[in-house]
Amino acid sequence: MNNSVVLIGPMGAGKTTLGKKLARQLGVPFADTDKIVSAKHGSVQSIFQKHGEEHFRDLETLALEKALESAGIVATGGGLPLRQANRKLLEGNLVIFLDTSQEHVIGKINLNKRPLLKDNPNRWTEIYNERKPLYEQISQRTIFTGGKSLKTLLAELEEAIKDVV
Repeated sequence: MNNSVVLIGPMGAGKTTLGKKLARQLGVPFADTDKIVSAKHGSVQSIFQKHGEEHFRDLETLALEKALESAGIVATGGGLPLRQANRKLLEGNLVIFLDTSQEHVIGKINLNKRPLLKDNPNRWTEIYNERKPLYEQISQRTIFTGGKSLKTLLAELEEAIKDVV
């Protein structure tokens, strides 16, 4: 694997869960941009509260740079594609949009860990609709994750990346 496989999509689409399992199956490194930020600077929620979203986005860009250093599977935060700098960093990598719907997300995510949804879970659809054109623009493949088993999704991901690995 020369480049990374980068999983993008809305919060709750399964980027981290699927990314970890896929990396383990393929025997390649796994990185999660939110985890990289949290390990060094504290939880995403506390960064949002103390320093605001813009500061978090700065840290997220640095985390993406670090994650892309070792070719493997990279799970990103849902808002990562908002920045042009991040979209530029993704060029040359296989970007897969993990798509889903609100009905498959709300209820399975911890809203206390989602600063943009904490006060209004129904905001998920608004955020999704704002970001979806970016997800589609920068991805080479799309996989709908809602309502599918992990086994099915892993098989779909493996099929999507077979030319890269």
